[in-house]
Amino acid sequence: MVALQSRLLSGSPGRLALLIAAAGTVAIALLDLAVRDKPVPQGDDLIYERMADSPLDTHTFVFAYRIAIPWLVHVLPFDHTVSFSGLAWICSGLAGAALFLLLKELGISRRVSIPLAFVLALSPPLLVASLRQGRSPDPLSVLVMIVGTLFIVRRQPKALALTMLVGACNRESALFLGPLAYAVWAERLFDRRALVQMIAASVPALAAFVALRLAIPTVGREQVPGYGGSLIGSRFDLVRDGFSDAGAQARRLLTIFGPLWLLAPLALKDFSFARRSLVLPALCAVAMTFALDWGRIALIAAPVTYAAAAWALDRRPRLLVPTFAACAALVFGYATYMQVSGVDNIVENVPVYPVR
Repeated sequence: MVALQSRLLSGSPGRLALLIAAAGTVAIALLDLAVRDKPVPQGDDLIYERMADSPLDTHTFVFAYRIAIPWLVHVLPFDHTVSFSGLAWICSGLAGAALFLLLKELGISRRVSIPLAFVLALSPPLLVASLRQGRSPDPLSVLVMIVGTLFIVRRQPKALALTMLVGACNRESALFLGPLAYAVWAERLFDRRALVQMIAASVPALAAFVALRLAIPTVGREQVPGYGGSLIGSRFDLVRDGFSDAGAQARRLLTIFGPLWLLAPLALKDFSFARRSLVLPALCAVAMTFALDWGRIALIAAPVTYAAAAWALDRRPRLLVPTFAACAALVFGYATYMQVSGVDNIVENVPVYPVR
């Protein structure tokens, strides 16, 4: 065990990232196989299944624009359930590997970054996506946000542009990487060079975003919460509806990051990246006025939340054992809860909008 730990702490970052990706993929797949799934697609899951069956048909707003995974499943030569599940497992494992590389760039030690990579890969939101047979944009969305943040930290605008383009075809939240890039790159409040690089990196994704909305016909826009009324009035209505079920929203938000919620704020005082990256949680807060899945929206901030928590944890060794014990308890406790109650307990089976 000591020899294995020594090899992990001294191996090359690239090889270690590949090992984390493979191990994370296997781990989430095994956890999925051990927990009761949602075998028959319903609600939102059924929309993605129908998109995979017939990508060019008219589908439900806003899901119809999230084409990356369903269209990929459509062209893969496998059963849809196999393809959806496999892609979710692979994206979860790769997200863990990308987080490890991001934390390395930020100077986080491996005693923190390696365990956190597995905490992410097995986290409740990614487990839920897996239990839904992968019919969800969340695993790819998390991967895109972390890889995009990695390229931001490395200041690689071209790689960021490609990542955002892929992300825009999966979920519109990939566009949040643009403001995050400016916040991290800017050396002053108005930095012309950073602004030009940010715009150049964002243009392909913005073009894809607009093209998808002009080219793809949808139904049910008026029935989707947050889109049926006026631009301003709908925001207040949706926030009111969210707080009307505040207990459930708080529980779901808690499961997204668990004890990391408490650690991340500790980094704000001395960690420049944590302060600059507050733009991403701020954008998530705005997005919460457009959708009621507040937990899934908070997940978009995974790269900055994990990074801030990792920085704080790396400088407080006494918190390593209790933090990772709490994370393990959350992962396996949540898996047990899903086994007992089933995914149907948290997934809306009868949405108010048409399922197309």
